[in-house]
Amino acid sequence: MPGALDHLWVVDLSDTLAGQYCARLFADFGATVVLVEPPAGSPVRRLAPFSEQGDSLQFFHLNTGKRSVVIDRATGEGSSRFEALLATADVVVLPPNGDAAAVERLNPACVVVVPSNFGSDGPRADWQGPELVLQALSGMMHNNGAAGREPLYGTGNRAALASGVGAYVGALTALYARKTTNRGQVVRVDAAETAAAMCFPYVMQYIYNGTVRQRTEQAIQAGQVLCRDGWVCIWIYNFRWHALVNALGLPELEHDPRFADPGDRRVNWDALFAILQTRVADMMAEDLVEILQRAQVIAAKAYRPSELIGSRHLAARNYWEEINGRTALGPPFRLSAVPRTLSRGAPEPGEAGDLAAPPARRSPPARPAADMPLSDIRIIELTTAWAGPMSGRVLAYFGAECIHVEAPNRVNSWRLNKDRPNPVNFPDGQPGARWYDRSFLFNSQNVNKLSCILNLKTEEGRATLRRLVAVADVVVCNFRPGTLKKLGLDYESLTAIKPDIIVAELPAFGADGPMSGYAALGPTMEMAAGMSAMIGYPGGQPEVTGPSYLDPIGGFNAAAAILTALIYRQRTGQGQYVEVPQVEAAMQLIGAEILKAGETGIDPAPSGNRVPHAVPHDAFPTRGHDQWVAIAALDEAQWRNLCKVMNRPDLIEDPRFASVDRRLDNQDALTIIVSDWTRSQDKHEIADALQAAGVPAAPVQTPKDLAEDPYLAHRGFFTELEHPDAGRHPHPGLPIDLSATPGAQVRAAPPFGGHNRHVLEGILGLSVDEIATIEAGPAMATRPLEGA
Repeated sequence: MPGALDHLWVVDLSDTLAGQYCARLFADFGATVVLVEPPAGSPVRRLAPFSEQGDSLQFFHLNTGKRSVVIDRATGEGSSRFEALLATADVVVLPPNGDAAAVERLNPACVVVVPSNFGSDGPRADWQGPELVLQALSGMMHNNGAAGREPLYGTGNRAALASGVGAYVGALTALYARKTTNRGQVVRVDAAETAAAMCFPYVMQYIYNGTVRQRTEQAIQAGQVLCRDGWVCIWIYNFRWHALVNALGLPELEHDPRFADPGDRRVNWDALFAILQTRVADMMAEDLVEILQRAQVIAAKAYRPSELIGSRHLAARNYWEEINGRTALGPPFRLSAVPRTLSRGAPEPGEAGDLAAPPARRSPPARPAADMPLSDIRIIELTTAWAGPMSGRVLAYFGAECIHVEAPNRVNSWRLNKDRPNPVNFPDGQPGARWYDRSFLFNSQNVNKLSCILNLKTEEGRATLRRLVAVADVVVCNFRPGTLKKLGLDYESLTAIKPDIIVAELPAFGADGPMSGYAALGPTMEMAAGMSAMIGYPGGQPEVTGPSYLDPIGGFNAAAAILTALIYRQRTGQGQYVEVPQVEAAMQLIGAEILKAGETGIDPAPSGNRVPHAVPHDAFPTRGHDQWVAIAALDEAQWRNLCKVMNRPDLIEDPRFASVDRRLDNQDALTIIVSDWTRSQDKHEIADALQAAGVPAAPVQTPKDLAEDPYLAHRGFFTELEHPDAGRHPHPGLPIDLSATPGAQVRAAPPFGGHNRHVLEGILGLSVDEIATIEAGPAMATRPLEGA
């Protein structure tokens, strides 16, 4: 079956997780992807975890669907074939030190993708960036784990693979622009900048009012209970309190003076969850989740990775794929017109020895670059909170006109309209008269967008939206599955208006299957994706990453899916339905770990920041309140260099620490020694000294640190924008840099209904009388309705 990208040739020269994941996404949707390996094979072949047969599951996961050729660039053997591959490629993915300019000279139409950890210039260009370092620098690790204990970095290589998604987004954007310019360009994505972009709402909080979110704020609305077969996370919105207690058969709690008021409930949170724990201890976790979800209370089981292989929900969705007799993860997103097209597993070295490349590409004369690569695209965004708006924000960054549609009685939850105004959410701690336009949360995610208020429960509101669809390219929705259909705005109905429309939905668990109707948030998706069960302190409960790690990941994946559909439509004129099941997309970031647990039936036990292949690998206390430095000695040379920087050469000869295995046996003693050294020092100075000595290390940065970070400043991560109600502030950006058609932040988030008239008059061209009728009716407003 043809794929969305089956007209593309991709040459993967990368030796990084990010680069190989970027290239694998092309293979997923039909591109011919050739992995170029040295005679010793890609270094990713030597990365854990390993299968029962001894090969790397990381390599298998990242290279399924590709072909392999072996070229010895050191000796020049195969150089003519190598140049032929480059001359015919639509996309070349390079290692961090790759020569992008040389590829451009050889093939001016080629999109050259260069993923790296820190870029090739500026602060930290020479730093080492394993996952622990990337997460420490991102601002997210600061939020993870229990107050007073070492913060937790998470699991797997999620920052690196998320930057692979960013690289794919950048490459597709450049390919879309190529239709106009006839030229390729260079796409650069840093993993460190990508990791910071996952945390930027809380950088905005600091920028707005100087407050720094603390780990003690983590569980204001969520808690966990242990059922017979696993943990369940329950999210208790204030407006779902009645539903929760009745669903659990505890109606007497509703008016209990300890819990009736939200403020008192938070004070007595531990007492509440002790009661809930007693009530559910003998229940099966999935049964509890089903009961709560039927009552519209958000909850999720913390699935262990091995449980995902046998999930009845994933089985019902035909998620798992068998390729060459091996299990592979299903697609990160689904396209109705062009499904995923994988037909082969990860390649053997050089197995594509007879691969014939297409004729060398003849580049037509270059045309001037468009102002922005997606400036001809109009998006209608029916979204709320983080993931959906993040997807629109990525596309708007590259020039798409994104119209954020809300109802006057059901506004974006990140405007905080359901909560009493809390000073920490607003500039200078002042809610102001239009506090719903001053929330750092909403304003962080809706840069570059227009705001149009339409009540879609009124016929006039739906009719106005249908008129918008007729002149739009994409509709994005992250409400519960079925919401669009109830409104008469499902894909089939919208294609009757605009046959080539692309409709993208972001259901947490997919559009079908036993769990398809379940609501979710970032933390509960992290539970369901198998991540949280691997994160935590030894013997403790599962932990989640920061405030809501999987929401921005979902936004990145949705942008990638929409761009894949846009590239297909640009070539064929055909739109389609795009499904982004956020949990399944997130599972890709721990794909190798899931496959390992599926093979062995053994799940990694939570062990804080410790890993079986490196010691030390942890966060250590430094000078100041809740200040930490992350340190990872990944090999013997780094261990010896750490001892030298500590001025403790005696540790090198200490028999307790003579090898990785011995250090693993004596980690507790080593942690005390390293902590005694770090405790009185500045976290930034320690990290600088260790990185200069070749030891991976990083300060565990707070949002304040990110706002003042010299690396992000050098990258131009922040843009000063003026908001009519919130004032002028630096706004965090996105980590995807295109050399010829770059994205930009040009306009702060829109005031509520601030573009109603522009949409009606400037976009739809309605008459004065039509506009007056709509504005005077219940379909449109410029302020949220009371209680919305």
